[in-house]
Amino acid sequence: MEQVFQQLAIESFGDSQVRSLHGFQRDARVRASSGRDDVAVGGSVCLRLVDCDGILQWEESSGGALPPMRQQMRGRSGGDAVDALEFEFKRLAPSQITRFLAKQDQRLTPRRGLSRLNPETRTWTQAALPDSGRALVLIHGTFSNSDNMLEGFAVDSESSSQQTWLDQAIKVYDGNVYAFDHPTLSVGPMFNAMDLQREIAGSTAKLDLVGHSRGGLVARWWCEVFDPHAERCEKVVVAGSPLEGTGLASPAQLRETLNCLTQISAAITTAAGWVGMAVPMFGFVQAVLKVVTSLTGLGSRTPVIDGVVAMIPGLFAMSRVGNNPELLRLLDIGSGSADRYHAIISDFQSNEPAWKFWNLYRVLDTGADALFPGANDLVVDTRSMVQLGHQLKIADERTLDFGTNDRVHHLNYFVQPQTQAFIADMLW
Repeated sequence: MEQVFQQLAIESFGDSQVRSLHGFQRDARVRASSGRDDVAVGGSVCLRLVDCDGILQWEESSGGALPPMRQQMRGRSGGDAVDALEFEFKRLAPSQITRFLAKQDQRLTPRRGLSRLNPETRTWTQAALPDSGRALVLIHGTFSNSDNMLEGFAVDSESSSQQTWLDQAIKVYDGNVYAFDHPTLSVGPMFNAMDLQREIAGSTAKLDLVGHSRGGLVARWWCEVFDPHAERCEKVVVAGSPLEGTGLASPAQLRETLNCLTQISAAITTAAGWVGMAVPMFGFVQAVLKVVTSLTGLGSRTPVIDGVVAMIPGLFAMSRVGNNPELLRLLDIGSGSADRYHAIISDFQSNEPAWKFWNLYRVLDTGADALFPGANDLVVDTRSMVQLGHQLKIADERTLDFGTNDRVHHLNYFVQPQTQAFIADMLW
């Protein structure tokens, strides 16, 4: 575990007691994760994040009283990477979970509702839509916010095209470039769409929507329920959106999901230096871990774990399972105006050292317990990104498909010049 990610993990766990362990033995790991009865420590939960040759795994720990200090370093000194981080935090009572999730949402997305982009400062200011005319609305995904989404558009990775894209968007929409910030843990996308409707109900402006990840589901719910005949929403672009759900939200694979998201947080921190994206992602992991281990163990199986995941509405709403009522209802609706939808998709594979853990997950692609059954962008199944109904997909001519590649993944769609050009071509 590299030092920069170690510090990120400690800071993300808020009021948890944290200590670093060196030379953690494999046989100790087996004993520490062998049973559910070892999890509770005086009303607390003890977990270890173990680095096994570059592969990070969450394990239950018998713990033991941690010192009053928030972090204790022991063993070897200097800049050596530690073998494990041990976390202890207070368990939540079932009645506390909803309030806890809402509090985490406040941390992840402190600003709510519609905000307008300031053309000069490139910052967001809360504002209502214009009474008429045309506007662009950006909708972020889980463990994200409008600032993170804007950062993707503004990054100058290969040329000046990203900044030019923002300038063009401001010009095309006469300055009416907006973002919609919404909670992503405590409620599902359907309720976010209801909040969006409240925000825009007083305006008759025509809207184009760009939704990233879960933001695509918010866009779909608003379009199909509040604007089914495309009277206001003219065009929608969804990037890496779990329109049919994602295997990453499957209750049966929750432990591997948390391992995977933790590993991605580490990879984007150490390989790309994207601490701004890693912090909220790891904060999401922390929130889910706290809920799950307060009620059951990490190794629990259905039906217990199904019930636990259902207590996290934002996660359950994206779960790619056959009994997900929200997704089934949305897929049953299909779309009366399918030609307004456009998609950006990718199948990410990489042999870079920072992503070596991903090869482990991809080896499992054909297994019965695979986190993903096939192509994916690290977070969402590629097949799901174009599915409007059970038998209805976004047409190929309205899809930007990066194919199988080692460059485009769930967190960097908007950095790509091709993405910028595609959105411009489809919307403008």
